[in-house]
Amino acid sequence: MGVLRILQADPEPAVVSPASEARPAAAAFGPAGSPGSSPSVGHDDAGLAVAENHELIVNAALLDLINSFLLRKTDDDRADQLRTYLKSELPSPAYGEAERIVERYQAYMRAHDELLAAQHLAGATDASALDIELVAVWCQQRDRLRRSILGDTVVQAWYQNDDAQLDQVLQEWRQRVEDDQAPELSAQQPRYPVPHWPNKSDEERHRQYMLRVLDHAMTSFESCNSRLRRLALVCE
Repeated sequence: MGVLRILQADPEPAVVSPASEARPAAAAFGPAGSPGSSPSVGHDDAGLAVAENHELIVNAALLDLINSFLLRKTDDDRADQLRTYLKSELPSPAYGEAERIVERYQAYMRAHDELLAAQHLAGATDASALDIELVAVWCQQRDRLRRSILGDTVVQAWYQNDDAQLDQVLQEWRQRVEDDQAPELSAQQPRYPVPHWPNKSDEERHRQYMLRVLDHAMTSFESCNSRLRRLALVCE
């Protein structure tokens, strides 16, 4: 099945948000489309993608576009602006699906922040008092919330790679804690491969990277929105 390209006339910058998790600069944005779909426009095209039958292809570019309106823009009617933009760029079947996804995503954003607030995770990623099991429980709850509101297809297209990255960090941090607490016992059990560097500065850089990934996993949409609004005001 072929793909029609619909490019943005004035693309918004990509946004790092709780929806898109912390990514190292070289990391990919995840699968371009849902399993079984046609090849889609990549993130570098900064556009939307539809199949030849005018059905929407759900990919990372769609999430970035939605976030550029809902998180980066400061206008009170930014959700309406997003819908107007989608309607102007997408054929009818694809627009209908995009509109439903936007509605579900807004519901997810609200439910995400409510559930996160109930976890009392403020300061949970302080390196000296990090409770990795508490963080892992929250991530499991967030995944269930995503799937219940957004559906498996959207979750896989938007979060698969980021979730794999987060899982690696969780496992590595857990293994490091076990090594520190009971090194002899840990050595006798199956281990997660923990990387080490002879240079202490490289080791610390990796540790800070893990903390950023964990911290970002527990950032609310409201906090992200407020931070981006302040940045927008400074840049005006």
